[in-house]
Amino acid sequence: MPTTKTAHRGRTALLSLGAGVAGAGAALIAAFRSDMRATRSRLAGQSRLVETVCGPVEVAESGTGPPALVVHGMAGGFDMGLMVGRAVLGDGYRVIAPSRFGYLRTPMPADASHAAQAGTLASLLDALAVSRAVVLAVSAGAQPATNLALRHPRRVQALVLITPALHLPPKPDVPPESGPPGFVLDYVLASDFLVWAIAHLVPNLLVRVAGVPPALDRQLTPEYRKELVNGFFPASARHVGLANDIRTTIPIAPDLPIEQLRMPVMLVSAADDPYKTADVVRYSGSRIAGAKTVILESGGHVLVGQDDRVRQEVQGFLGAQVTKTDPSLG
Repeated sequence: MPTTKTAHRGRTALLSLGAGVAGAGAALIAAFRSDMRATRSRLAGQSRLVETVCGPVEVAESGTGPPALVVHGMAGGFDMGLMVGRAVLGDGYRVIAPSRFGYLRTPMPADASHAAQAGTLASLLDALAVSRAVVLAVSAGAQPATNLALRHPRRVQALVLITPALHLPPKPDVPPESGPPGFVLDYVLASDFLVWAIAHLVPNLLVRVAGVPPALDRQLTPEYRKELVNGFFPASARHVGLANDIRTTIPIAPDLPIEQLRMPVMLVSAADDPYKTADVVRYSGSRIAGAKTVILESGGHVLVGQDDRVRQEVQGFLGAQVTKTDPSLG
């Protein structure tokens, strides 16, 4: 039998262990709450709700010049739109960056189809008194943006699609990819704490989800890595839109009659994009008369290290298409 002294030491060790675990847990919760406050502070005051005939839409704007509607991709929101607009278009455009259905403060309607999203984008332009705009979309934003161009062609002066999630016919000998299981979409991705914990325990996982190949890790600055990860938060305010995007574009994005597009169209991707959008650009570019296609050698889905090249290509393309003094441009 253990002596009284041994038992006392055991109890002391257990108490110390318990205190250590409790202290670590308290520190973890404090760090989580601090990061969430920083996230809310980062987003606060940048956007507003605009009432449209299709319902409320969260939107942020920056810059002056001809209007450019920037349609964000998966796990985005108006903040992604602003970031992409500033990086690609610079200061010479009035960037209009909405949050799509289910992202941040834009509610998820009963009909959340890509066609419905296109109608809402058109109604947003109406509410902002913008008759025509350049439309720039990234990743999953390509579906509603292309629907907008097809259904409301007079509203779209030029269409730029970057790493677009458009249709690509499946290969008969390759099984289709499947998206995450439902509990991941509806529960794990809905939890700020779980996504925060993943970001800290498996720091490269969200970077991979964003589409950065391992070969490009060394090109990621700490600031850009943080920017990529921050874009997933608050997860609880983005997961409804994210789940809808995944379910409506994976494994195969819907086909669209893109042959009918008559405005200038540009498609951009990178050969090493793990989401295979380089193949999408080749396929879609062959179907659109006069489309300009740019496939970079590297950069992954978010085009790491290619900011200058993408900006040069897009601004050069739009410079020949956009009449900056046209009064009809908002």
